[in-house]
Amino acid sequence: MTRTTGGTGGPAVEDRTKAKGGTARSMTITLVGNLFPPVVALASGPILAQSLGVDGRGAVAAATAPLGLAIALMTFGVPEAVSYAVARHPRLVRVAARNGALIVVLAGLLATGAVFAAREWLSGGDLEIQKLMAVASLAVLPTLLLGVLRGIASGLQRWAMVAWEKVLASGLRLAVLVPLWLTDHLTPFTATVVLAVMPVMGALAYLTLPRRLPPAEPDTEGLASTRALTGYGLRLWIGTISGILLSRVDQTIMTPLSSAYELGLYVVAVNVSELPLVIHRAVRDVTFVTDASRSEDARLAAAARISTLICTVVALVLGGTMLWWLPLLFGEEFAPAVPIAWLLLVAVVISTPGSIAGAGLSARGRPGLRSIALVIACVLNIGLLVVLVPTYGAMGAAWATLLGYVVSSGLNQWFLKRLFGVSMLSFYGVRRTDLTILRGYAGSLTGGVTRRLRRRR
Repeated sequence: MTRTTGGTGGPAVEDRTKAKGGTARSMTITLVGNLFPPVVALASGPILAQSLGVDGRGAVAAATAPLGLAIALMTFGVPEAVSYAVARHPRLVRVAARNGALIVVLAGLLATGAVFAAREWLSGGDLEIQKLMAVASLAVLPTLLLGVLRGIASGLQRWAMVAWEKVLASGLRLAVLVPLWLTDHLTPFTATVVLAVMPVMGALAYLTLPRRLPPAEPDTEGLASTRALTGYGLRLWIGTISGILLSRVDQTIMTPLSSAYELGLYVVAVNVSELPLVIHRAVRDVTFVTDASRSEDARLAAAARISTLICTVVALVLGGTMLWWLPLLFGEEFAPAVPIAWLLLVAVVISTPGSIAGAGLSARGRPGLRSIALVIACVLNIGLLVVLVPTYGAMGAAWATLLGYVVSSGLNQWFLKRLFGVSMLSFYGVRRTDLTILRGYAGSLTGGVTRRLRRRR
């Protein structure tokens, strides 16, 4: 079954920016961009862990976790709404950018104040962590504005820019951390500054974006107005909040519920378990934009199956070897993080099909249903955290995350079946066509590399 859900006809559709080389190339570029942050996290994780120790690493995590939470709470879904509006109506990109920036500036000021006001409770009364939180909160507003730029580039399918943003942000973080480490200047304060500020430097990737915009046209129907952006964004925002809470609220409240030591173990386990998400996020991000332009059930299900297959393989490799390399990289005092990471790897694999289904719901104009799934999972997750973390620490948080992912994944798939008739079973297993797609993708990738090498010769 194929459904076309593009925007209105005429020039707006004809001028829709396409990724050069098609979906395969878009996913490759996005994959490269998504690969850098976890690779840098894997490289910088041992530096932070061994320089700061479990308690120091936990203090930095406690200081920076509210930053991510505040950004998620106060975006109001605007970056995604801008991406959606631009993907459907490229010529309205300037209107969408202006209105989106206005909304996030106001929200950013409120979010900065909220983090500053809540720092005493979030720090568990620790004065040093409170100071670190105040410093990290200053990065909220510029990070929100960066999200609007990313939304514009994604909507125009300028995946190379989005990838470069991630490369720059993560690369600069490592480039600053290493000298600090080698000169014995890596402290909880300097680490917090680097982790909070360096992501904003990714904005350098969008310096040429204004010169690559399609011709403008007036927004006579209000398709990219503040009302339209907030209308779509708020429906998505509730789910975004719940999704971030589902994956990050554990780090935010673990210190008052347990200790900075448990948080230090948990952060290392989370960094390792998110490595399989590199490929999944590339598939999900491209799927959202392509399905917004033209919805195809078979393509959506194939994306879910292939993404799950690859995530499973990566998780098995990581889990099977982790007992050896994790203590070696991070230090023996982080060895208790191994079983926590195992459980989180299972959670990541389970969540993959539902995450693709959620992207399909949002792309087809039903972000509210994805939000409902995430809200239900989030409420369950927070309840389990309050019950399990005081007794079981980081392991309790891992179980809460796993159960929350099971619920959100299942609900997203059920909603997609109920409204669009997409079979839940079609998201699971491996089909012969999937292997054909993978072989074709590998062939196009190696062929592209070979052609580039020949041209250089």
